[in-house]
Amino acid sequence: MNGHWDTPALFDTAEIAPPTLPAPGFQGVTFHEQRARTLLNKLPGARPGGMAWTLNPYRGCTHACTYCFARDGHTRLGLDPGTGFNTQIIVKTNATGVLRRELRGGKTGHDWVMVGTSTDCYQRGEGHYRLMPGILRVLADHRVNFTTTTKSALLRRDIPLYAEAARAANVLVMTSLGSLDDRVWRAFEPGTAPPRARLATIAALRAAGVPAGVLIAPVIPHAADHPAALDALVDACADAGAVTVYPDVMRISPGARDWFLAQSAAHLPPHLHQRLAASYTHHRAMPPPYVRQVTDHIHTRAAHHGMPRWEDYVLSVNDRLGTTNSRKREH
Repeated sequence: MNGHWDTPALFDTAEIAPPTLPAPGFQGVTFHEQRARTLLNKLPGARPGGMAWTLNPYRGCTHACTYCFARDGHTRLGLDPGTGFNTQIIVKTNATGVLRRELRGGKTGHDWVMVGTSTDCYQRGEGHYRLMPGILRVLADHRVNFTTTTKSALLRRDIPLYAEAARAANVLVMTSLGSLDDRVWRAFEPGTAPPRARLATIAALRAAGVPAGVLIAPVIPHAADHPAALDALVDACADAGAVTVYPDVMRISPGARDWFLAQSAAHLPPHLHQRLAASYTHHRAMPPPYVRQVTDHIHTRAAHHGMPRWEDYVLSVNDRLGTTNSRKREH
């Protein structure tokens, strides 16, 4: 077992040089406006009634998370997966109309649609393009079950729309948060909302009657995996009213590895970079025993607060939906 699990791996704020971001506003960012032909993507092998579809109105992300797996997608587009991923943003400007056309025939049925699984649908460009309000209205109009995942506090703008959608179908907003430590946030997720702002967003959603949970991800080895830090994070999620948590230890995709390690070497304390390089230079993920230990620890702490595993929560929601539909048919 990796020894760092038993010892804190904190580092001094002065040792971090956060990656350079585009200037406030959109200086240095290029938006490539695209007329999409389709918006919904079916996941291979998805079971009926499960998480079966993805929906991403943007590609590329100004959040600039150093570890983001979606950097691979920029490579496939012929774009730079490093700085280019942070500054060359593809915007599907006709998203609302395309989604309405695709849902008109009941394309998704009772399946769930996952919004923002690749790049954040509430990144800074959303403040200008405002694609999400239209998307949310279409999903609500067609009573589609959906989740949204974000690291942005901009989602709070649309809480009334989420509340409306939650009255029509099953809705679950997942905030992605892997650490409460501002040092970890600044080092690995420089363009995202601060951890406490994300927790405040969960509390605001719950106050509006919208189910909200936390994707405890990524748990970054050597920097954010100490048991006491994970306990504090789970406790904070519970205090904010989260209905479920889903832990996920950091994985580095092949297309993101070079960028991640280069950013690590340039901006992190040498001892932390060396540990990350040893773990990820030749491997995509941490060893399975380590992953199990971390995820089991988080699940145990969550159970203490009565928060079910994400899978169990979704199953229970689907079961309630099935019962409701059966009663409607009986009447």
